[in-house]
Amino acid sequence: MKLNLKQADTEIQPQWQPIVGYPSEFEPSTWVQLWQQPNPYSHDEALLLCQLGEDEWVAWIPDHGETVLSRYQFFQR
Repeated sequence: MKLNLKQADTEIQPQWQPIVGYPSEFEPSTWVQLWQQPNPYSHDEALLLCQLGEDEWVAWIPDHGETVLSRYQFFQR
């Protein structure tokens, strides 16, 4: 049995959907101030990478790494 690579009629659709109906005051690539450091050696700021839900963001914290932050854990500087 041979695989026919020229016969590809399907189109791949993205699985993510944009968040609709909840305006966010934050945008990706924004530095925010943390209310509390995740560990004593990490920075007190985080870089927002992408929004997961109405109240959650994937963020990167220097000297800690990538994490998920709830909206109540940070504020705009």
